[in-house]
Amino acid sequence: MPEEIFPHIAKRLGVSEASIYSVATFYENFSLEPKGKYVIKVCDGTACHVRRSIPILERLRSDLKLSEGKKTTDDLKFTVETVSCLGACGLAPVLTVNDKVYPVMTPDKASELLKQLEEESLNA
Repeated sequence: MPEEIFPHIAKRLGVSEASIYSVATFYENFSLEPKGKYVIKVCDGTACHVRRSIPILERLRSDLKLSEGKKTTDDLKFTVETVSCLGACGLAPVLTVNDKVYPVMTPDKASELLKQLEEESLNA
């Protein structure tokens, strides 16, 4: 949601721009930054962290040339985020792509998944 539309939304709803900003930044489904076609969420809850989710996150960022500060690729194809828990602790480490769960991940499996998503994107 671009901040430029906050005045319009605030006026239409009869609330302050600060209220619109609060909602837009509080709820996970809203974002002030554009997200990619494939939103990858890497779980870093306790079970996933202990089972080495961070190397998976690092591989994804490396493969996509992203960082903690840069979460979305320039072509808006991929966004990589961390979440506190995906609720699939028995399948740890876990990541999701557009809410589809990928259990028992490894850095190599994550790289392979990126290749599959690239191919899927080209064939769509």
